[in-house]
Amino acid sequence: MKHQVSKDIVVAGLITDQEDRVLIVKPAHKDGWIFPGGYVEVGEAPSQAFQREMIAEIGVDVSPQVRLLSIDYRGQNDEYVMFIFAGGVFTEEMKKAIKLPPQLLEHRFVAPEEALSLLRPNSARRLMPTLEARRQTGIAYLEHQELL
Repeated sequence: MKHQVSKDIVVAGLITDQEDRVLIVKPAHKDGWIFPGGYVEVGEAPSQAFQREMIAEIGVDVSPQVRLLSIDYRGQNDEYVMFIFAGGVFTEEMKKAIKLPPQLLEHRFVAPEEALSLLRPNSARRLMPTLEARRQTGIAYLEHQELL
């Protein structure tokens, strides 16, 4: 049975490796790279959606590490809220365990500077504040309002 998703609440994971490189994935259905993640199902908490999406998108259970890093509100034409959670620091063994579903073509661990050039614009805009929030043990609140 297909679950109903909420098109206005999205979750993603900020995952790095031991060299502080960021995990990004390339979706088959759009250009550019993104953080692994997806939509929250109706009646599902964002933290639960994050855990479910990490298993679905990269095949790795990150549940012991649920920590909110940033919240991004995007307004106007395509209104939604994105919760970005800490997905942890992957060891070489965890990196080898990554298994992508058919809707994701590729994954890479890249330096934040390289990630900025590969990520879709909204994902790139979120990267540095989210990394900083992880370093500061705080939460970054971001807002993106499109001009009419």
